[in-house]
Amino acid sequence: MSIEEKGKKFGRLYLESFKQEVVAEAELEGNLALVCSRHGISTNALQEWMLLYGSVGYHEGKNRRRSLSEREGIAREIVSGRLSIEEAMLKYAAKKRDTVTQWVRDYKQRQQELVDLLPTELPSTEAEPLLSDVSAKDLKLAELKIRALEMMLDIASKEFQVDIRKKFGAKQ
Repeated sequence: MSIEEKGKKFGRLYLESFKQEVVAEAELEGNLALVCSRHGISTNALQEWMLLYGSVGYHEGKNRRRSLSEREGIAREIVSGRLSIEEAMLKYAAKKRDTVTQWVRDYKQRQQELVDLLPTELPSTEAEPLLSDVSAKDLKLAELKIRALEMMLDIASKEFQVDIRKKFGAKQ
């Protein structure tokens, strides 16, 4: 058996106190590879220690899957320019850049699908000749917005399997 080295080893085994210290450091740091290289241990060992000694917050957040609305909200912030991908990763504790970029790609694709569903030309109404050019454009824009909102309601109803539309009529 070897002697304890700097309070971390006893023979071939690491002391429990050392394992707990390294796990706490890894949770704070967030970068397992960096902590492993700093202490000269393997990443597999640290991952096992994280399972054994990791905090409740670590275990809850480890395999957390974000809902569609959360992912869309994050992607919307990035697309609008309010956040960069790196800032979003920090703000929302996303571990991988590829994951966040995939959320953005999916969001853009869904937005494009909505645009593709919109008709290229609105059917003409009988009131158009009576209206001025400005109000006719406003009317077309309002009709387009109404159609877009109706499509969004239809999509949300299908996706969340909830009847969103209000039912008019007397209550019984």
